[in-house]
Amino acid sequence: MSIQNDFQEDEIQNHLYQNDKLAKMIYDHKDIQNCQFEHIDFQDAQFENSFFVDVIFSHCDFSNLKINQTLLRRVQFRHCKLMGTDFSESLFDTVTLSHCICQFANFSFMKNKTVHFENCSLQNASFIENKMNKTTFDECQLSQCEFLHAPLNSIDLSTCQIEGIIISPEDIQGAIIDVYQAAALIHLLKVNIKQ
Repeated sequence: MSIQNDFQEDEIQNHLYQNDKLAKMIYDHKDIQNCQFEHIDFQDAQFENSFFVDVIFSHCDFSNLKINQTLLRRVQFRHCKLMGTDFSESLFDTVTLSHCICQFANFSFMKNKTVHFENCSLQNASFIENKMNKTTFDECQLSQCEFLHAPLNSIDLSTCQIEGIIISPEDIQGAIIDVYQAAALIHLLKVNIKQ
């Protein structure tokens, strides 16, 4: 069966999908468990009120996908394209994003449990009204990334590129940065530097 046929069912378990495309439509109340997706095009589809548990996505394209009010538990994204992907109001519980392109992705109003971003491009992504205390960033591109009411207290950003990060002094307070990154954040102090 193709991915399109299987996704007509409410429950999808123990499948490996490769080199396929999911049609542009709304997939509501799907329960996807113990599945692996390789080179799957999910572009412009939409998932609502769904469950992804013990799932691996490898080299998949999620550009402009909407995944709203959805649970992702023990999910891995490897080398995926997530440009403009909307994860609004979803719950990430033990999710890893590794070597992913997440530019313009929307992680707003998410309930994060444990989330790890590794070698991801998060330029122009949005984290609004998020609890970030169990989120890690390792070697990520955070330029122009927006953190609004998403405190980064005790979050280590020292391996990330943060030039042009959009954040308030309150939200960056307590973050771990290196000495060179401090210069990129000096504008938050609203001081004039004499040369």
